[in-house]
Formats: sequence, structure tokens, C-alpha cells
Amino acid sequence: MNNFIEKLKSRSPLIHNITNMVTINDVANIELACGARPIMAMAPQEMDEVTCICDGLNLNIGTPYEERFEAMRIAARMAAKKNIPIVLDLVGVGVSRFRMDFVMSLLDEVHVDVIKGNLSEVKAVMEHGRCDGGVEVTDTADESDAKALACRAALRYGCICVITGETDYVAELCDEADCYDNNERSLMSTDAMSTDATDTGVMDNCVVNAVTSDADGYTHNYRVGSITGGHSMMKRVTGTGCMLSGLICAFVAADCDDKYGAVTAALSCMKSAGGLAASDMAEHGRETNSCYFIKPGNATYRDRLIDAVYHICDGDYELM
Repeated sequence: MNNFIEKLKSRSPLIHNITNMVTINDVANIELACGARPIMAMAPQEMDEVTCICDGLNLNIGTPYEERFEAMRIAARMAAKKNIPIVLDLVGVGVSRFRMDFVMSLLDEVHVDVIKGNLSEVKAVMEHGRCDGGVEVTDTADESDAKALACRAALRYGCICVITGETDYVAELCDEADCYDNNERSLMSTDAMSTDATDTGVMDNCVVNAVTSDADGYTHNYRVGSITGGHSMMKRVTGTGCMLSGLICAFVAADCDDKYGAVTAALSCMKSAGGLAASDMAEHGRETNSCYFIKPGNATYRDRLIDAVYHICDGDYELM
């Protein structure tokens, strides 16, 4: 992960975020923490001018209305024209037909580099279904099924697919030469998997070769990774997923030559930050174990999470 952080810090990419209004401040702050420069323009009238000067475009459908969707369309068209990487966060995509119709039309019109969602959201996009749990995950799948879903989405939309959860899964369609060139371990089997561990997270890099994914029986090669770690407190803070999308966009914008590697680095950074934030909060909580002090809770955790990303990207922690 360190080489991706170095590129991020040296290039300080400008990221255009059209994101969830609930978490817009946290998205901006976590991008600043990692070394990127956020801009949060939303007016359709300025989309072309803003997007064309940026290094990455982060789209989040969490608080939708028509003017915002129109701004996203304009920005995405400009980003596609300028080869600026696009990250699309499928927040609550199955909650309403309004959200689903927008996502489907956008994916039909422009190429998106990364789509991200929880298991229910990605499944909803693939099946045009509903998310009865709102923005929360309601579906379940084992590791093989989750990876297979990520691979199918990567194939259908020609992009990197990220499925978030207690374990994050990332998949990218590639030809055999690309798999060997971009995976340092050169693993071409579902049985061959290499694991690097830290105190706060584990990342597994593997390549699945010749996955049958279409009705005609053609086989395809994928890079597939899984990232574990984080902490249960991440579920008690609204917007950790939105922050992750901003982080992914920053990492990808800093290294467009290896987008898959940049995405896995961002996922690893967030999982590691989640664990570090919880450890730090527990340590400071013991220092204020008194009836005269309020012990740290989820609001403190949010701040510690952003602080942890800052220190990881500043080189204070040696991670994956």
C-alpha cells in the first residue's frame, strides 16, 4: 500500500465530489486527510468547467433529486471525454425506481471505472431489484458467491467492482497477460492465495483464471481480492461508506496506471484506519473512566477514523 500512498501524497489529486449531503463534510475531510484536494461543486451550470480541471470524479446517489442527477450526468460526460476516472457509489440504489433508473441510464451512457456498493446494492443493480433494508445490507452470501457477484458486475460494466462489508471484495476483468503483469504474485488459480497481515487488517490478493460468466460459455480472467479488518464501530457512524468512496477516488486518481491496485490500497487503508481508530478510542476511554467525563462514543470514533487515515497516509504507521 505504501507506494500508492506515496503517489497520492506527491500528486495531491483534485477530486470532484457530487456526494451525499448527509456526509459531504466527512468526505471532504477524509480526502484532505489522505493528501487529496476535494471540491464539492453541485450546480449543473458549472459541471463542465469544474470537472475538466479535476483528476477524479466521485458520484454518490445517497440523497438524490433531479437537479443533482443532472449535475452528475454532465460531470460524468465531461469526465469520460477527458479520461478522468469515475467512481460511482450505489447508495440505496434499490430503494426507489428513481435511483435505479438514473444508475442504469448513467451506466449505459458513460464508462465508470469503479462501482461500489454493499452486497444488496450490487445485487440490486445486477438484477434490477429492490433494497428493502434501505441503505443497509439485507442479503447474505458466502465468500465464493460474493466474489462471483463482483466478477459478474465487473464483466457487465467493464469496470472494477467493489462489494463492501465485514470483508470487502474487489474484482476486475483482465486478460491473462494483464493478470500476470499487474499481480506481483502471478497467481492464476482460485486455490493459490497469498495473505499479508497487519494488526488491523488482512488483504488477500488472488487471480481467478477462466471464470465462466456468460451464457455463451466464454471464459474470462479476473483479478479478485478480499480485504478484512476494520471494526464494528464503523457501522455506528453514518457515512463511512461515503468516505470510502472519496478515498477510493483519490487513490485511483493518483495512480490511473494500476486502478485495481489503487482500489485495494484504499480499501486496506480504510479497514486499517477502522481498527486503529477503535484501539485509540479504547485507550483514551480508559483515561477518562470517571462519572465526570463522557466516554468516547460514535462521534469520537468518526473523528478518530479520519485522524487514522491522516496518520496512515503521513507514514506514521507501517501497513500493508
